[in-house]
Amino acid sequence: MSYNEKPRVPRRKRTVPELPDGFVSRPRLLNALDRAAPEAATMVCAPAGSGKTLVLAEWLRSGGLGSAAWLSLDAADNNVHRFRSGLLDALAPAAPGLHDFDADSPSFLADLVDALDTLPEPLRLVLDDVHELVATEPLRDVEQLLRLRPRGLRLVLSTRWDPPLPLARLRLSGRLADLRSEQLQFRPDEAAALLTAEGVTIGPEQVDRLVTRTEGWASGLRLAAETLKGGAEFTGADPTVSAYLVDEVLAPLSEEERQFLREISVCESVSASLATALSGRADAGEVLTHLEHRTAMLFRTGAGRRIYRLHTLLRAHLLTDLMLRTPRQVPALHRRAAEWLRARHQAGDAVSHALEAGDAALVADLLRRHALDLLLAGEHDVLRRARAALSDEVVGDDPWLALTGALEYLDAARPGAARAQVTLAERAWPREPSRELHALRGLVDSRFAHAAGALEGDIDAVAEQGSALSAMTLLESGQALLAAGRAVEARRPVESALAFARAHGHGHLEQQCLTALAGVAAATGDFRAMAALAHDADQLAETHGWRDTVAGAKTSLLLACGALLRADASACLAQIDRVTGVLATTDALGQAGLTLLTATLEGTARFDGGQRSAGLRRMTDARLAEGPAPLPDGVVALAAVCEHDAATRLGRGETARDVLTWARERIPSAAEILLIRAGTQVVLGRDGHARNLLRPLLDGAVDPVLTWTPVTAWLLEAEIALRCGEDVRARRAVAKALGPAERLGVLRPLVTAAPEVLDLALLDVPGGHRFTTDLRQARAVRGRQPDAVALTERERTVLRLLPTVRSLDEIAGDLMVSPNTVKTHVRALYRKLGVGSRREAVRSAVRRGLVDS
Repeated sequence: MSYNEKPRVPRRKRTVPELPDGFVSRPRLLNALDRAAPEAATMVCAPAGSGKTLVLAEWLRSGGLGSAAWLSLDAADNNVHRFRSGLLDALAPAAPGLHDFDADSPSFLADLVDALDTLPEPLRLVLDDVHELVATEPLRDVEQLLRLRPRGLRLVLSTRWDPPLPLARLRLSGRLADLRSEQLQFRPDEAAALLTAEGVTIGPEQVDRLVTRTEGWASGLRLAAETLKGGAEFTGADPTVSAYLVDEVLAPLSEEERQFLREISVCESVSASLATALSGRADAGEVLTHLEHRTAMLFRTGAGRRIYRLHTLLRAHLLTDLMLRTPRQVPALHRRAAEWLRARHQAGDAVSHALEAGDAALVADLLRRHALDLLLAGEHDVLRRARAALSDEVVGDDPWLALTGALEYLDAARPGAARAQVTLAERAWPREPSRELHALRGLVDSRFAHAAGALEGDIDAVAEQGSALSAMTLLESGQALLAAGRAVEARRPVESALAFARAHGHGHLEQQCLTALAGVAAATGDFRAMAALAHDADQLAETHGWRDTVAGAKTSLLLACGALLRADASACLAQIDRVTGVLATTDALGQAGLTLLTATLEGTARFDGGQRSAGLRRMTDARLAEGPAPLPDGVVALAAVCEHDAATRLGRGETARDVLTWARERIPSAAEILLIRAGTQVVLGRDGHARNLLRPLLDGAVDPVLTWTPVTAWLLEAEIALRCGEDVRARRAVAKALGPAERLGVLRPLVTAAPEVLDLALLDVPGGHRFTTDLRQARAVRGRQPDAVALTERERTVLRLLPTVRSLDEIAGDLMVSPNTVKTHVRALYRKLGVGSRREAVRSAVRRGLVDS
């Protein structure tokens, strides 16, 4: 059949499609097409509605890389004569000699390849909708073009699924490049541009949610835009989406295949074995493979690519369709999935399906066996939903269920709810509890005691070794020892729990162990290790979405502490913001002193950052709110030292005295008591008395609670020496401070020291050293802070009235004292602030934080 006798092909089939109004260009896809090797063909494979045709149309219309040809295929092209006629029509404008070709000639392909080899410039040919080809002869022609690779031809195949061609061999030899659905998915910025072009403007978070819900599917986004323009919320189960999926994705499938997809849609992902359990089909694996190629909306995922996942929108449609067609089948399928998953120790997913099945007995049985594993794995949402599905009667009949519930509530810092679970357990307590039940009760009691600060660190761990309960007991033992001030002993049990967590893939337990080990490092003065361990714990929390949990808050507290010791107030406050967010939704952080610790870190960081009055107020309010419950010595020492220092610098003598009294009641023999008292004497100018107080601390005769307290003490000694003109003694004291400060990795005591002491320290540290660089940077960020000022209570009262418009006589009347008394106080204020006028006094007081701005 000659060219003039061949079937005529409609012009629209061989014309590059026009780009519609509002088309959104995606340069990254054009670049991907351009980057393919000139000798390689390209296959663009993605589901219907992914934007394949328009991307390729833009690529051809963008110019460059030679001339272009286009052929849209349909079912009629399974007739080889029609296919070849279309091919010749598409290529003829670039190769006029093709007019003389005989489509029936045995040498048709060879002649065509020879003709294309002689083209003066490259020719890009797009065969669109190759999935329409099912007949042997046209597919053989395409295969020959791929195999023979004419030098003048750049062939691009566009298809909804992989055609039956030797693609693997072509890929292996580097003769086939791929552009698949994952690359064609719209990214958030592209989706925002598409929505804007469709007349829809929404915020970035809404765009992100829409991209997640549609998986970046172009048609899904356009259908969503139509829904949003109508004022409705896009759920993914919209009638327009369903109609599109039925017409474009499901219509080519048989009813048996559609039913198979409906049945597996109850699961987010399936293996061949799970699909067999759901559908009852022994050939489920083969069906999955077939449908993966046939729909391109069923994807392989996971290690070894043995797991299949339906596109989110397709799964939503199928599940809705299943519930409408056979509503009774849905719970039965969920129950089958739960049993299959339970047999394979996938407890979290098994519980989720048991809940969907509405099978409370199955949920209870799964929790009985797996609640601790789920808790250690961080499956908090599954546990919450499961608990909500169980009545008090079910839980009350089973002390194990009740006690595991208590642990869950304690983990979420809900002690009241945990107590209620313990009460249920006590009512059903057996006369002869098993070893494991007894161990579980011991763990729960220990957690309560730990939270109340009444634990000495010794726990009777009687659980079976190598069990989830044993691992939890080890962690609790380590945390209790740490809280009791026995940090060195705490390391071993926590490390054992960490090994168990990593061996069994219990990520949440791993995060908790890393946080506990960071606490051990902090207690032993290894703040670099603390920062590294807390960072690792935080990475786990970020990966799994645990930052907003109690465990995540404890990790953030350690990171905040590390930032404060590095004199990085802004980083400290960023971590504290996370902690306060958790505190707002829980009874407490589930451990004595953590609320006070949070307030101390926040208040100190605010003070260091310039919010001096607000920072001190935050610390004072938190201390006053603390009840009589015992507190860890470390928390007491940190709170006392930080609040007293702030109060002293702001001249709040009464607050400073209150802090000292509070600390003496709790840590009477700690070195920090001497440090606080010495600091007060330095501000009052009583250097001799201050030195007498510091001497036992500097000689090592008293033990500090905070490992950096000796650093602060030596810096205070240096300040006294400089004031006394003892420069050599001052330099010796600074050297004594620099050694442990560098070893510990703490900068704040140096940065907050008297300016002249810090200047001396910067002269004495070796140049080019990392510690030196960090110290200089921290000093530059903080700036030179004003000296502390010792004010009497009456002077502070007068100072608070100076910013008002009242005269000194009026102030005297308000205070019921003589004008001369007020003038005496004002002169004292001027002298102490180093100013000469009322306006300068107010400015200096605001800068120092003595009055609010």
